[in-house]
This record gives sequence, structure tokens and C-alpha cells, in this order.
Amino acid sequence: MQNQIEIDKIKQFLCMVSPIVIEIAKRIFQSLGYEVNQKGQDLDLVFSIKSGKNEVEFYLRNLLLEIATVDRDEEPLRFDENLRDFDYFLSKMARAVASKLNVLLHLFGNEDLDAAIENIVRDSKQYERIRIWKFDNEQTGKK
Repeated sequence: MQNQIEIDKIKQFLCMVSPIVIEIAKRIFQSLGYEVNQKGQDLDLVFSIKSGKNEVEFYLRNLLLEIATVDRDEEPLRFDENLRDFDYFLSKMARAVASKLNVLLHLFGNEDLDAAIENIVRDSKQYERIRIWKFDNEQTGKK
């Protein structure tokens, strides 16, 4: 069962920093030449990111929870009290965003999706956490 005090701390923190984190991530993706469209809002926000003919959906919920909590998969969730230190917040945010960006660079930088995923798995120790789903389009034979 979730501790309501911890949930309230997480919610308050996310209300303050989510717009900043979302805007920074969006600008980084755009600065690399990716087309970014937003769907949803708050923790349900999804970026649809395109590079040429390739497109991925990037769910921001996990990124935001990685920043706000000690461990986003822990039950119950606990607010990361170290975030009260602004330098710590900046460092943690940069690591989390960079880990997601590295995944996108692999996906968009390799024509062979299976090879890109192999590279992501090879580098996975440097990522905060990643979860990738691959869907094959049966009508076109494309992945």
C-alpha cells in the first residue's frame, strides 16, 4: 500500500518540475532534427518522435518517476529526498534524459531495427531503465 505522505511529496515535486523536464527533453529531441508531437498530458504524456521514416513513442511517465522517486518500480514509491538539492536534481535529470536519448540514437541511427536493439542491449548497463516494445507491421512487412 502506498504511503500517502510519499505520494503527496511525489505529486508536489512533479507539479513543479514536470513542465521543465518535458520541455528540456522535447527541445533536445528537436535540436537533433527529430519531429516531436505530444499526445496526452501530465503522467500520461507521450511524445511521438519521428526521424525520417522511423517513428517511436516515448512515454514520459517512467522518466518523470525515475527522477522523482528513489526507485520507480519500488512498492511503495518513495520520494527521493536528495532532490531538495538543486545540483542533485540537475544531475539526476540529465542522467535520466541522456539514457533515453541514447536509446533513440541507437534506434534512429541504424536501419536494421534488430541490430539497433542488440546495440541497446549491449549498452544497457549505462541506462537508468529502459523498456522497448517492437511491433511488426504485418501488412508491410516492416518493423
